[in-house]
Amino acid sequence: MRRIALAAAVAAALAVLPGGASAAGCSPLNCAPSQLPLAGGRLLAVRAAGIDGNVRVLDLRTGRTRWWLPSGMFGGNLLVHADGSLVTWFDAATGARVTSGVASLHGRFALVGASQDGRRAVLARTQKLRTTFVIFSPAGQRQVVLGGNQWSFDALAGDRLYLLHFVLGGYEVRLYDLGRNRLVRRPLKDPGESDVISGVAWQRAASVDGRYLFTLYVSDDGHAMVHELDVRAGSARCIDLPGGGDFAASITYALALAPDGRTLWAISPALGQVAAIDVAAHRLRTHFAFAGSQSQTTSALAAMDRSGRRLAVTDASHVWVVEPARHRVVRSTPGVALAVGFSPDGGRLWLVGQRSRVSSLPIR
Repeated sequence: MRRIALAAAVAAALAVLPGGASAAGCSPLNCAPSQLPLAGGRLLAVRAAGIDGNVRVLDLRTGRTRWWLPSGMFGGNLLVHADGSLVTWFDAATGARVTSGVASLHGRFALVGASQDGRRAVLARTQKLRTTFVIFSPAGQRQVVLGGNQWSFDALAGDRLYLLHFVLGGYEVRLYDLGRNRLVRRPLKDPGESDVISGVAWQRAASVDGRYLFTLYVSDDGHAMVHELDVRAGSARCIDLPGGGDFAASITYALALAPDGRTLWAISPALGQVAAIDVAAHRLRTHFAFAGSQSQTTSALAAMDRSGRRLAVTDASHVWVVEPARHRVVRSTPGVALAVGFSPDGGRLWLVGQRSRVSSLPIR
């Protein structure tokens, strides 16, 4: 895991964000379009306007919109939405409102995340001398107060609350033990590496069972790596990705998890790289190159079909269909594609464009 200049990376990141995400200080994780497969790959949740936008759920059998949901944070199939102190849970796979509750909050709190299973909401308030996290569910709530204002939420699983602590040169991943009500003294890190992660967290994916959280980090010198957090074991690993030397190209790396959860795929249209990460071994298993395109320097999104034989990646202007076993990559130019998803039978690729337009590509 390389040490890089955080300030320079953030400045570069904000300079290349999509047009709708140009607000100062807006993270790519929050501003860029995102998507999430649901119901075993039968549905696709799409946030074309970033994390603050409404969620559109597509039926991947027909390409039709099944329902719309408000903005919020995902944990599994559950979407958590907050309106002031009122917190509401939706089942994104059915469109149904599950439950709601009113949190006891003193001051202005923001929804910053959800537990890996989606059953608990995490709200935060940052002040000059302290940061307060409230973990809330309809069954009750608890509060965690930490000194200083350099804290942000990362993940929550069981009694393990994972936080990012911003320090000189980057940030550390810290574990707060809710069972013992204490902050673990040492940061989580890859053995033999620095405590400090420096870079821009650009994209994120989670395993279906919620055990692993994968975050793509990109440095200002164009180096890309995946941070693999095992929320059950409380361990972290860093896996370097091929390519590098060009920040604008490396931010096109997109992440897609194989249906069996054993392989995380990372595909960069601009670098022309397809990489396979062995999740259990925490290492790069294989990679190969293809003829990419540097015409776009925005975030990319990827999807994998239910058979695990094909991947699709879009940089908003082009779509590539990848067959990893054959090292085969085919490019098409369908126009703007903000999200992609395979039909359950793998015979069609759905493309979500601007103004809610949905089109498809037949897959041979």
